[in-house]
Amino acid sequence: MQTHSVEIKPIDSRCKYWAKIVRAGKELPAPCLIQGANDVSGPYLQRGEEELLPGDALFEGESNHHLRSDRGWSYWLAFVTESGKLVRYKSGFSSQKSEMKAQGLSSGLLTGSGDIAAMVRIVHGLRAGLNVSPTKSE
Repeated sequence: MQTHSVEIKPIDSRCKYWAKIVRAGKELPAPCLIQGANDVSGPYLQRGEEELLPGDALFEGESNHHLRSDRGWSYWLAFVTESGKLVRYKSGFSSQKSEMKAQGLSSGLLTGSGDIAAMVRIVHGLRAGLNVSPTKSE
């Protein structure tokens, strides 16, 4: 079984940051029930290293308060496929939603707005075996 070591830390130490891991088999709520990070199951993680196993999802958020042109939050999702591949997604999840809709994702999982709800939706899609393209490298 292939695992992946990930570092739990903000890009900029001056910013607010959070991270949570939802382990394989752990149930996630419907995206429409997500109002914020508190609605994602599991404890908030301490800074340091973690191991991701197949089926695990790492949710991260970091504020951009010091960037005048890009205020708000940035979000990242990392997921380990059943084959052991680590895939990463970054804020701006509309193309992934369109892909999942075209592949027949349940309409109950298509409702819900916001980046955290979108990350939960992507994990539902990946767990259902859908092909969800990772974010292109910048």
